[in-house]
Amino acid sequence: MQIAIQERRRANDALAWIFNVASSVLIVFSNKMLMDPKWGYKFVFATTLCALHFFASAVAVKSFEAMGFSPKASMPFSEKLYFSCVAATSIVSLNLSLLMNTVGFYQVSKLLIIPFICLVEYVSYKRGLKSVSLFLCILLVLVGVGIVTVTDVSVSGLSVLGISIAALSVVSSGMQQILCGQIQRSNNLSSTQLLSNTAPVQGLMLLIVGPTLDWLITGKWVTQYEASIPSMQCLAVSCAIAALVNISQFMCLGRFQAVTFQVLGHTKTVLVLLMGWMFMNDVITYKKLIGMMLAVTGMVSYGYLNSLISVKT
Repeated sequence: MQIAIQERRRANDALAWIFNVASSVLIVFSNKMLMDPKWGYKFVFATTLCALHFFASAVAVKSFEAMGFSPKASMPFSEKLYFSCVAATSIVSLNLSLLMNTVGFYQVSKLLIIPFICLVEYVSYKRGLKSVSLFLCILLVLVGVGIVTVTDVSVSGLSVLGISIAALSVVSSGMQQILCGQIQRSNNLSSTQLLSNTAPVQGLMLLIVGPTLDWLITGKWVTQYEASIPSMQCLAVSCAIAALVNISQFMCLGRFQAVTFQVLGHTKTVLVLLMGWMFMNDVITYKKLIGMMLAVTGMVSYGYLNSLISVKT
């Protein structure tokens, strides 16, 4: 009986992960079509788009509740506001970091999210890595993804403000992922129930700051966008896929530790690069190929070793 329950749980975990990876890869290409200034629909307002994505997610989960597919549940307003503020800060600071820093430094700062999560979980919850082997796997993933994504790490263009914004993006992104699983467990909420409580608040927060932030980045206001029927159709598809991404991400963060989610999440980076090469004529150099091989080796090894340790405990 116990074995059957464990097998069912592993199957559900695998389905949640596949759901998240597939939707996350799809959203990259739908957003590229929507936002690309050369051959896409030139909707370059990233933060406003994030606000629309959260509103779409809220509509989706509220509809599930209205149809009886998902039971309603509430959470303390203070926790709802706290989580929404952290999540909104993560999105805004990531966009500002990309604006104020080089692409290379931006990518390096994103790689620091895993060490930050490890540090917080060890200090706050006494939850460290279970073996040296897992640490080496994480290091291999970081090196591989770094080789793939980091172009230049020039210090000449850095400023104190830019570094501060990058640090804020690391802290807020890491805390969002930790809080997601923690709040679900402490309030006994499902992934859709947590999303139902927080998505409308996050959407409202981002809609308030989004147009101004997008103007700072692009020099244009979202109200100046020349919409068309095809661009609005693409926007609708982007919002629909984003709802799937948010639902699946909350599912995964409720099931996996934040570190595991981050490590295996780099699967999306590798898949996006491969699909760009296969369908969009992107070039994969030997450097990128080596980086992808290292990252995949690290991810597979981490997943295998972590499953062995989980079985023993």
